[in-house]
Amino acid sequence: MRRVLPPASISGRLALLYTLGALLAVGLFALLANWKLEANFTVAHRDFLQAKAAEFQDDLNDGGGQPDRLINEILKETDGARLRSYEARVLVAGKQAGETPGMAALLPARLFPAERGVQALTLIRDQTGNSSWLLTSLPLQGPQNVSLQIGLDITRDEALLTDFHRALAVFFLLMVPLLLGAGRLAATHALAPLTRIAKVAQSITPAQLSRRIPQDPPWPRELTGLVQVFNQMLDNLESSFERLSRFSADIAHELRTPLSNLTGSLEVCLIRPRDEAEYRAAIASAIEDAQRLTGLIENLLFLARVENPRHALRLERCEASEICAWVAAHYEAQSRPKDLRLRIAGAATFYADTLLLRQALGNVLANAVRHAPPGSEIVLAISGSPASGVDISVSDQGPGIAPEHLPRLFDRFYQTDPARGHKAAQGSGLGLSIVRSIMELHGGRVTIESVPGQGTCVSLQFPSMEA
Repeated sequence: MRRVLPPASISGRLALLYTLGALLAVGLFALLANWKLEANFTVAHRDFLQAKAAEFQDDLNDGGGQPDRLINEILKETDGARLRSYEARVLVAGKQAGETPGMAALLPARLFPAERGVQALTLIRDQTGNSSWLLTSLPLQGPQNVSLQIGLDITRDEALLTDFHRALAVFFLLMVPLLLGAGRLAATHALAPLTRIAKVAQSITPAQLSRRIPQDPPWPRELTGLVQVFNQMLDNLESSFERLSRFSADIAHELRTPLSNLTGSLEVCLIRPRDEAEYRAAIASAIEDAQRLTGLIENLLFLARVENPRHALRLERCEASEICAWVAAHYEAQSRPKDLRLRIAGAATFYADTLLLRQALGNVLANAVRHAPPGSEIVLAISGSPASGVDISVSDQGPGIAPEHLPRLFDRFYQTDPARGHKAAQGSGLGLSIVRSIMELHGGRVTIESVPGQGTCVSLQFPSMEA
């Protein structure tokens, strides 16, 4: 079975990145320092060899072009010195004319490069293997074919570079655990606010949804937005939880009344035998209550489907006037007893879900028919265009709605007091909630304008929408 490794912690990753970054910076600095040190040594070596070549040229010139004085000067400078900084050999016509004592055993002539001046240097180890030398061959100007082979002892410089490299290696080995530890401490300190946020989040329960992550003391700049978003999420959760609690209570209240009526009417029938008319009245009352329950349940199911994020709109090209005519025809029978006139004004073409649009418009028109006074007119006005959006408004001349009720008309199960008419309680209080959900699904909105004693206008505002 394949073993799954646990994910690395954020503090561990930060410590590792910190260590790698610090080592990279130190490594680049070490490479730069090493390059600069080696370059300085190379320049110093070449300057020394150039100075010696000029000095030997002067000695040769002082001897009239004869190598004897040059050889004597070399022997005088190097004879008896335990630690020579250089070894020199004089060649005349390619043959040895003189050299510093012991040079033949230490640096044979075959090791030297061809005559190319101090710009061509050869680095070797001597025959003992304990010293490092820079070798060069250069000609001297004179009547005879005189040339020099010079070996510069750079053992101390090489040893210094070697010690520098070893010190860098030890430094890197010691830096790794130190940087990891420092990075871990820094990461732990930097992530401490996340730990505090986690502790506050763990203390928030359904019974304590009012708790929030405190803003004081100020959080780090990177976490301020997270704290604000988290608190906003808690606000939304608390609001949704409260709405859900009210919704559950409202459902229980709405279901209890028809169920109590249904149970009461049936129990009365069972108390004693009754005639056919009384049984028929009881059954009719039970059917009415059952129909109310059925309508309520269907509305709740419809709301659940519409508010589901996975609900897909079936958009199609709609003629607003045709939709209004279809809905008006279905409410013609309800408006006839009150002698209401349903008038359609305007026309527009847009894209919408036809079934949902009929449902929303029907709920709005049902409220208008219910509250419009007898003999009045209900106007279904259409305005706008597909480019700017379409507005369908339903206006009645009913008693209107008091201003204090307008903000809550779209809450589920909310109903105004009997000021709108004695039949206000006939609805379930879900019609406008369904309308709002349908409009939000289309990306539009629904608004209500009402003046007590003059009437109410409900507007369905659809945004511009392409097919």
